[in-house]
Amino acid sequence: MKLSDVLTKERIIINLNGKDKYDVLGKMVNVAKTSDKVTDEIDLLKKVLEREKIKSTGIGGGIGIPHAQTSGVTDIIACLGVSGQGIEFSSLDDKPVHLVFLIATKERTNSAYLGLLSRIARLFIDEPFKQKIIKSTSSDEIMNFILEKEKE
Repeated sequence: MKLSDVLTKERIIINLNGKDKYDVLGKMVNVAKTSDKVTDEIDLLKKVLEREKIKSTGIGGGIGIPHAQTSGVTDIIACLGVSGQGIEFSSLDDKPVHLVFLIATKERTNSAYLGLLSRIARLFIDEPFKQKIIKSTSSDEIMNFILEKEKE
């Protein structure tokens, strides 16, 4: 599964900001609920927040991948938030997060879910690519960069 299979330009937030990571997660779920695959945004937000309280999903390198398995979605979806200034996310490296990928999937879909998490980590380990995304000014541009990178 590729990121472009589950992320659309409509679910990319440019200039994402918030007073804290929980505020940001609420904004991301608000965008996620625009997908017809989200049937219960309240449960989705609850599961994302519960997961974040267990351990931060800020994996380091300026990336956060909040995620949840919930009966509130019918299929796997992704949202991307981009923050040039960075968001305090209690990351593993104690640095701000500039790219936040919200991943939601229905319960008991571990292989697709874990595969997508792994693919995101591999795509964005490339620092020049990551910086292109952070500096992008439109969701169309970001989707085009992702599609090009996935062809490599």
